Amino acid sequence: MSHQGASIGLVIRQGHDRDPVAGAVVRAIAGPLVAAGKRFVTRSVADEDAELRVYRLWARTGGVAGVILLEVSRDDPRPALLRQIDMPFVALAPSTLPVDFPAVVVDRAASSVALAAYLDGYPAERRVSVTGTAPAEPFGDELGPDDTVTEVVRTDDVVGTCLRIGAGADGSGRTVLVVDGDHDAVAVLTGLREAGIRVPEDVALICRSDSLVCQSASLPITAIDRRGREIGAVLGEAAVRAVDDAVLPAVAMPAPVVVPRETT
Repeated sequence: MSHQGASIGLVIRQGHDRDPVAGAVVRAIAGPLVAAGKRFVTRSVADEDAELRVYRLWARTGGVAGVILLEVSRDDPRPALLRQIDMPFVALAPSTLPVDFPAVVVDRAASSVALAAYLDGYPAERRVSVTGTAPAEPFGDELGPDDTVTEVVRTDDVVGTCLRIGAGADGSGRTVLVVDGDHDAVAVLTGLREAGIRVPEDVALICRSDSLVCQSASLPITAIDRRGREIGAVLGEAAVRAVDDAVLPAVAMPAPVVVPRETT
């Protein structure tokens, strides 16, 4: 059965909309939906219970023919609920999770693999991955090979910690700083340069999530392209097929790549 003109919904947890990879995914979803004549409906909610209430409301009121789940986890209640209310869906799923529903599969450790390969050929005396203490965003990394060749520092003050590490670089060898977020990366870059620390000669800087923020910094920042645009486009196409009752096997995404720029 075709649902020409029907809406496809996406619920985003508050806070996750600040993830640059999630932002790229969401923006890219719309293209395939519009091309198929479907509308794209988004809702922002505070927590899991609120998200489940939105799905029940959509099923009860009609108009939304299917939904996209940004990421599922083990014991996730959403797939079971969507099946119970007869709502077609497609999910973004980590490669470590067995799935029996339409899914686009992403290896969450793959960006760490790409970073490890890049660092393996990059001369440095010290490599430090500075990350927050809060739970990972939906598109956050799982630990990967780079975590065996870098120090991992968890802190509530990512920028301040990076600047203290950078200030300790004594010229005996380059220090590489790896940060998760694009805005943190720009703040670190600004602080290093204001302190007279040479980038990348004394301290190199890499961001785990590429974005326009990284690309347009005072020095364009080396970053990992985690394929957000490609993931979003495939999710949109998969949602159209799921709503139109097409057979949809699990789809694996291409691996992330490090994009070298002026901070390395």
